[in-house]
Amino acid sequence: MAQHTPEDLIATLKDIGTCMFTTVDSTGRLVSRPMAVSHIDEDHRFWFFTPVDSEKIDDVLGDGHVNLGFVADKTWVSVAGTAALVTDPQKKAELDDLGAEAYFSDGADDPDAALLCVTPDTAQYWEGPGKAGALVKLVKSSLSSEDTPEMGDHGRVNL
Repeated sequence: MAQHTPEDLIATLKDIGTCMFTTVDSTGRLVSRPMAVSHIDEDHRFWFFTPVDSEKIDDVLGDGHVNLGFVADKTWVSVAGTAALVTDPQKKAELDDLGAEAYFSDGADDPDAALLCVTPDTAQYWEGPGKAGALVKLVKSSLSSEDTPEMGDHGRVNL
Protein backbone atom coordinates (compact mmCIF):
# COMPACT_ATOMS: atom_id res chain seq x y z
CA MET A 1 0.00 0.00 0.00
CA ALA A 2 1.21 3.49 -0.76
CA GLN A 3 2.51 5.87 1.87
CA HIS A 4 -0.24 8.12 3.23
CA THR A 5 -0.01 11.86 2.76
CA PRO A 6 -0.79 14.17 5.70
CA GLU A 7 -4.10 15.03 4.02
CA ASP A 8 -5.05 11.32 3.72
CA LEU A 9 -4.32 10.78 7.38
CA ILE A 10 -6.17 13.91 8.53
CA ALA A 11 -9.26 12.83 6.54
CA THR A 12 -9.17 9.44 8.28
CA LEU A 13 -8.81 11.06 11.72
CA LYS A 14 -11.71 13.44 11.07
CA ASP A 15 -13.87 10.39 10.33
CA ILE A 16 -12.80 8.66 13.57
CA GLY A 17 -13.37 11.80 15.68
CA THR A 18 -12.53 10.48 19.16
CA CYS A 19 -9.13 9.58 20.55
CA MET A 20 -7.32 8.59 23.70
CA PHE A 21 -5.58 11.81 24.75
CA THR A 22 -2.41 10.96 26.70
CA THR A 23 -0.48 13.46 28.82
CA VAL A 24 2.47 13.27 31.20
CA ASP A 25 1.56 14.21 34.79
CA SER A 26 3.76 15.96 37.35
CA THR A 27 5.24 12.62 38.51
CA GLY A 28 6.15 11.57 34.95
CA ARG A 29 3.27 9.08 34.74
CA LEU A 30 1.35 8.71 31.47
CA VAL A 31 -2.38 9.44 31.82
CA SER A 32 -4.94 8.76 29.08
CA ARG A 33 -8.56 9.73 28.70
CA PRO A 34 -11.05 9.67 25.79
CA MET A 35 -11.68 13.03 24.13
CA ALA A 36 -13.64 14.15 21.07
CA VAL A 37 -11.79 16.27 18.55
CA SER A 38 -13.66 19.55 18.00
CA HIS A 39 -11.68 20.57 14.93
CA ILE A 40 -8.56 19.81 12.89
CA ASP A 41 -7.39 22.97 11.16
CA GLU A 42 -5.49 23.58 7.91
CA ASP A 43 -2.17 23.43 9.81
CA HIS A 44 -3.15 19.96 11.09
CA ARG A 45 -3.58 21.22 14.67
CA PHE A 46 -6.10 19.31 16.78
CA TRP A 47 -8.55 21.33 18.93
CA PHE A 48 -10.39 20.02 22.00
CA PHE A 49 -12.80 21.66 24.45
CA THR A 50 -12.06 20.89 28.09
CA PRO A 51 -12.87 22.29 31.54
CA VAL A 52 -10.29 24.89 32.51
CA ASP A 53 -9.81 23.23 35.92
CA SER A 54 -9.18 19.67 34.64
CA GLU A 55 -6.05 17.71 35.59
CA LYS A 56 -5.01 17.47 31.95
CA ILE A 57 -4.55 21.26 31.92
CA ASP A 58 -1.95 20.90 34.70
CA ASP A 59 -0.24 18.17 32.66
CA VAL A 60 -0.19 20.31 29.51
CA LEU A 61 1.11 23.36 31.35
CA GLY A 62 3.79 21.16 32.90
CA ASP A 63 5.29 18.84 30.30
CA GLY A 64 3.21 19.66 27.22
CA HIS A 65 4.05 16.45 25.35
CA VAL A 66 0.97 14.51 24.37
CA ASN A 67 -0.09 11.54 22.29
CA LEU A 68 -3.41 11.07 20.55
CA GLY A 69 -4.40 7.46 19.92
CA PHE A 70 -7.13 6.87 17.30
CA VAL A 71 -8.72 3.49 16.54
CA ALA A 72 -11.23 2.48 13.89
CA ASP A 73 -12.24 -0.90 12.49
CA LYS A 74 -8.99 -1.70 10.66
CA THR A 75 -6.96 1.43 11.38
CA TRP A 76 -4.80 2.56 14.27
CA VAL A 77 -3.10 5.97 14.41
CA SER A 78 -0.74 7.44 17.00
CA VAL A 79 -0.12 11.21 16.83
CA ALA A 80 2.77 12.68 18.85
CA GLY A 81 2.91 16.40 19.55
CA THR A 82 2.70 19.20 22.06
CA ALA A 83 -0.37 20.78 23.59
CA ALA A 84 -1.11 24.31 24.74
CA LEU A 85 -3.98 25.89 26.64
CA VAL A 86 -6.05 28.45 24.68
CA THR A 87 -8.65 30.62 26.44
CA ASP A 88 -9.22 33.18 23.68
CA PRO A 89 -13.00 33.88 23.57
CA GLN A 90 -12.93 34.48 19.80
CA LYS A 91 -11.28 31.11 19.13
CA LYS A 92 -13.73 29.35 21.47
CA ALA A 93 -16.68 30.94 19.62
CA GLU A 94 -15.18 29.96 16.26
CA LEU A 95 -14.89 26.30 17.34
CA ASP A 96 -18.18 26.10 19.29
CA ASP A 97 -19.67 22.66 18.67
CA LEU A 98 -22.05 20.09 20.08
CA GLY A 99 -19.42 18.97 22.61
CA ALA A 100 -19.06 22.44 24.05
CA GLU A 101 -22.84 22.78 24.21
CA ALA A 102 -23.18 19.40 25.96
CA TYR A 103 -20.44 19.85 28.57
CA PHE A 104 -20.71 23.55 29.44
CA SER A 105 -23.87 25.34 30.56
CA ASP A 106 -23.10 28.34 28.32
CA GLY A 107 -21.37 26.35 25.57
CA ALA A 108 -18.15 27.89 24.29
CA ASP A 109 -19.01 31.14 26.14
CA ASP A 110 -18.83 29.38 29.51
CA PRO A 111 -15.94 30.75 31.59
CA ASP A 112 -15.10 27.16 32.62
CA ALA A 113 -14.57 26.16 28.96
CA ALA A 114 -11.07 26.16 27.53
CA LEU A 115 -9.42 24.78 24.43
CA LEU A 116 -6.44 22.49 24.14
CA CYS A 117 -4.54 22.92 20.89
CA VAL A 118 -2.30 20.01 19.92
CA THR A 119 0.41 20.78 17.39
CA PRO A 120 1.47 17.41 15.95
CA ASP A 121 5.00 16.41 15.07
CA THR A 122 4.54 12.98 13.57
CA ALA A 123 1.94 10.28 13.23
CA GLN A 124 2.30 6.56 12.80
CA TYR A 125 -0.46 4.44 11.31
CA TRP A 126 -1.25 0.78 10.99
CA GLU A 127 -3.89 -0.68 8.73
CA GLY A 128 -4.83 -4.32 8.93
CA PRO A 129 -7.14 -6.78 7.25
CA GLY A 130 -9.65 -6.80 10.15
CA LYS A 131 -10.25 -9.63 12.61
CA ALA A 132 -11.67 -12.16 10.16
CA GLY A 133 -9.02 -11.48 7.52
CA ALA A 134 -6.23 -11.65 10.11
CA LEU A 135 -7.52 -14.98 11.44
CA VAL A 136 -7.61 -16.48 7.92
CA LYS A 137 -4.04 -15.29 7.22
CA LEU A 138 -2.75 -16.62 10.57
CA VAL A 139 -4.39 -20.04 10.12
CA LYS A 140 -3.20 -20.30 6.49
CA SER A 141 0.36 -19.42 7.54
CA SER A 142 0.36 -21.87 10.44
CA LEU A 143 -0.81 -24.73 8.21
CA SER A 144 1.70 -24.11 5.45
CA SER A 145 5.34 -23.34 4.95
CA GLU A 146 4.56 -19.70 4.16
CA ASP A 147 6.66 -17.00 5.71
CA THR A 148 5.15 -14.65 8.26
CA PRO A 149 1.77 -13.53 6.92
CA GLU A 150 1.35 -9.99 5.59
CA MET A 151 -0.88 -8.40 8.24
CA GLY A 152 -1.30 -4.91 6.84
CA ASP A 153 0.43 -1.61 6.27
CA HIS A 154 2.46 0.63 8.58
CA GLY A 155 3.92 4.06 7.99
CA ARG A 156 4.97 7.38 9.45
CA VAL A 157 3.72 10.81 8.38
CA ASN A 158 5.20 14.17 9.34
CA LEU A 159 2.40 16.53 10.20
